[in-house]
Amino acid sequence: MEVIFLLVLPAALWAQAWYFLGLYTNPRTLGIISGTVAITLVGLVAFGPESFNPVVVGSASALGAFVLLWAIYAALVAAVALWGFDERTLGFYALFLWVVSLLFTGYYFMGGTLLASGGTAGVQSAIMGIATLLLTVVAALVFFYLGPPFARMRQAAGWFELILSIIIAVLGGLAVLGLPLD
Repeated sequence: MEVIFLLVLPAALWAQAWYFLGLYTNPRTLGIISGTVAITLVGLVAFGPESFNPVVVGSASALGAFVLLWAIYAALVAAVALWGFDERTLGFYALFLWVVSLLFTGYYFMGGTLLASGGTAGVQSAIMGIATLLLTVVAALVFFYLGPPFARMRQAAGWFELILSIIIAVLGGLAVLGLPLD
């Protein structure tokens, strides 16, 4: 599930970055890409890790909750782009997503020491920790650009989101090529 998440979500982030940079003249493109990503991520959680039989890093329910939070984000991006919903709503959801992603970053980096009970190995994944840290930065930038809103943040948010989406996709690609997620 992690590999597919790391490969699919950057598509929506990439499209949104291009939109922030002003390179999409028609926002429907962003809406279609983000809507497709949202449907894919919801389907990924609905059909669960048992159908893909991945190497689940950590709790499958925790990963599923994290994937669903980002699926809601992609659906909100699609709603803003396709139907003209308020961008500030997306910005304030990004604030919530920023805090939750920060918690998941700690979960993936220090989960083994925090959750270890009876000597069992807990959750520690450097790859998912790095990916959630990058998603935390993306959510923070989107909040600061769309929430308050700071118009001067548009270029910075666009470029950072573009670069970070590439890094997340590369992490997913490396996981496909055999980089261990645990």
